[in-house]
Amino acid sequence: MYQYSLMAFLEVFNISLKRSLPDSLLNKRLRNIIDTLTQNIYSYACTGLFEIHKLLFSFQMTIKILQAKNDLRAEDLDFFVKGNISLEKSARRKPHAWIPDQGWEDMIKFAEVCPDVGDIPGMVERQGDVFKKWSESDDPESQPLPLGLNDKLDDFRRLCVVKCFRVDRVYRGVTNYVTTKMGEKYVTPPVVTFEAIFEQSSPISPVVFILSPGSDPASDLMKLADRTGFGGNRLKFLAMGQGQEKAALQLLDTAITRGQWLMLQNCHLLVNWLVDLEKALEKIQKPHPEFRLWLTTEPTPKFPVGILQRSFKVVTEPPNGLKLNLRQTYVKIPSTSLQDCTHESFPELMFVLSFFHAVVQERRKYGKIGWNIPYDFNESDLRVCMELMKTYLDKSMGVDGKIRGAL
Repeated sequence: MYQYSLMAFLEVFNISLKRSLPDSLLNKRLRNIIDTLTQNIYSYACTGLFEIHKLLFSFQMTIKILQAKNDLRAEDLDFFVKGNISLEKSARRKPHAWIPDQGWEDMIKFAEVCPDVGDIPGMVERQGDVFKKWSESDDPESQPLPLGLNDKLDDFRRLCVVKCFRVDRVYRGVTNYVTTKMGEKYVTPPVVTFEAIFEQSSPISPVVFILSPGSDPASDLMKLADRTGFGGNRLKFLAMGQGQEKAALQLLDTAITRGQWLMLQNCHLLVNWLVDLEKALEKIQKPHPEFRLWLTTEPTPKFPVGILQRSFKVVTEPPNGLKLNLRQTYVKIPSTSLQDCTHESFPELMFVLSFFHAVVQERRKYGKIGWNIPYDFNESDLRVCMELMKTYLDKSMGVDGKIRGAL
């Protein structure tokens, strides 16, 4: 599903030119354009990436920018990606049992790649206790390296050393590295709002929602349509399935001519027909400026590349981390919803519910441990719980305003 075209990049580039701060000095103007373009590219790409790949994309952006500035050696990057891939084990035996076998081989290779650093394997042999204490700390990627190595190594080489001792902490180490070089905003994916999606859409660029379990972009799109004056007959829905091909093309022609919004749902069920849709989109010459096409699909390798390259892709997946999860929850809750319930405890209880929802979603990485069966605990569950809590509080207000029982 990761397909992008030059046309899509040019749209982001033109938007960045308009939004970057003007300046009378050419160097400052260019710096403003570069900074704005970098941030917009990150936001544009992250919107269409699954959570598991977002940090990898941030790291790749950071690496490419540093390589362009000649601030990163190719040999160091090659070692970090591959490690020691030699089939023959080193003649130098591992001095301590707590060192991982592959970690020791990587350490030998690192000493060859970076001879100016010194004999790190020799340091580990002589001062094993010092390195063991550092390696077994809760966050070795954030702790200074032993024996003054922290001053001898740059940030990327320190990351390579962490890889040798604690592969499990490389993820956090990469996060810290990107934060140091690019800023925290490049490890904090943007919260996707439908207003922002609408701003980046165009009549010739469809919006493709890549669905995750429990997501329902249709209800959010209906709310957006009501807020922007496209409710009622100006918004058309069609659930795709066998026999809906001709109806979909007819609705598409009408929407293009009259400037309507059209949402084709579950396009993965008719993936072979999407080739016809791709041809229909290529024939569009002068669509109505208010026309928008919205598509929903589950991830499928058979989705036409032509549609993906010209579309604005949105992955409807909960973010990683309590902070990002809470932020996304509150962004999607309109302020009017917090005021619908007149009970004074509703805002506080809403925060507790949102926090609990974020915790449960984070626990999904452990599978069904602690639960009877695997369950997604998706956004629909949060909305249902919110409505039940609102109903319960409204009924309690009618008695004496006190909350009875457990929520």
